[in-house]
Amino acid sequence: MIRYNKEKNANEIQIIEIFNSLNGEGHAAGLPCVFIRTMGCNLRCKYGTVMVKDNPDSILNFFCDTPECYDLEHFVELYPERPEGPDWYTAKEIFDIVDSKEDNWKNKSICLTGGEPLLECNKEFMMNELIPLFMNAHYDVSVETNGSIDYKDYKAKFGKATVFGDGHREGFTIISDYKLPESKMTKLMIKSNLDLFDETDLVKMVVSDNPEDWKELDKVVNSGTKAAIYISPMYNRVDTEKMWHYAEEHADKNVRVQLQLHKYFFKNPNQKSI
Repeated sequence: MIRYNKEKNANEIQIIEIFNSLNGEGHAAGLPCVFIRTMGCNLRCKYGTVMVKDNPDSILNFFCDTPECYDLEHFVELYPERPEGPDWYTAKEIFDIVDSKEDNWKNKSICLTGGEPLLECNKEFMMNELIPLFMNAHYDVSVETNGSIDYKDYKAKFGKATVFGDGHREGFTIISDYKLPESKMTKLMIKSNLDLFDETDLVKMVVSDNPEDWKELDKVVNSGTKAAIYISPMYNRVDTEKMWHYAEEHADKNVRVQLQLHKYFFKNPNQKSI
């Protein structure tokens, strides 16, 4: 959510954390990246229940992995040491924090994530203040967004990323997390976004063994979108061999299987630190 700070004479946005980590997914998987996690989300994904394999008495409810982004109540439950909620930052303050973290990196790379960083209430701040700062400084600017946001204005303003010969990129990349039926959020996905993407954008989907997930996946894969399509396994809920065969059968559609690398490298990949 955005507010105007008269003392600073600037807009501010609530930021849960700014942290260094390994980029675990997509085009930059395996590279260091600075993540900027914003407050707020318009979805409430729910993935049912699953019996823990080695503990029949334990049942996990599969929800979003960042519920602290939902609202103040969820945030304080996970950050009891911060009862006032997430801190507020201007675009320049965010940029300076990130730029100092990446001072000696070969490739400048950030990921705007949440929650949902492109909420309508954040649009002016993102389009006119924060993203342009990083674009003008030749950053690789990736935005992890949930597929329920209209990207038309963002694509019109920021265009597509530039990919260089050594594989690194600069510019604006959308990483759209398209929610399949197991999440109970598919009805909120904006299908017209698929027509906006270019070959440097990504659509990622978490797939379960739910047959409806595979039907929806087929629709996206066969939509004619230019985006690269990444499919990830829902933990302990899908036959991963089926995923490989699916990618093989749809190799002409740029379908790729991926794992979340950061979950293998870090016990707590979200470092929760500014």
